[in-house]
Amino acid sequence: MKVKQYDEFQKLMRYKYGYYSFISLASLIILNYILGLFLDFHWGATKELEILIIVYIVALFFVNICVYHNAYFRKNDNKMILSWLCLITGLIGLYTTYQTFLIRPEEIIIDGKIGSGVIQLFSSILFLSIPVTDFIRNRIDKKIECQHS
Repeated sequence: MKVKQYDEFQKLMRYKYGYYSFISLASLIILNYILGLFLDFHWGATKELEILIIVYIVALFFVNICVYHNAYFRKNDNKMILSWLCLITGLIGLYTTYQTFLIRPEEIIIDGKIGSGVIQLFSSILFLSIPVTDFIRNRIDKKIECQHS
């Protein structure tokens, strides 16, 4: 059985943006620590939730930049099917987040701070961003092709 691999360009892009993501993650965690330590500023219900949201933000950056530079899906993957699967998963996640907000809004916002209910929202946004970024990239590629033809 042949294992599907990334090509050299894809590996280079993933390493490059993985490095940027790591630096961003470390910087945001340090900034969050400094805000909490010196200004006593806490924007999440718990410190663990703040860190988790920061990780989601960095993951969102990494996934989208890899999708945009054609380094997220392997060359042999069916991007159309995977994009549709991510879109459906993201829409289902948004729907469940909406239902959670209707039933228990305190899960999303607790005393002006972000609650644990946003984890589902960030997961949904992460899944939805993949097909949206892929669609934008395909439109840009088609526009460039039309200009060169």
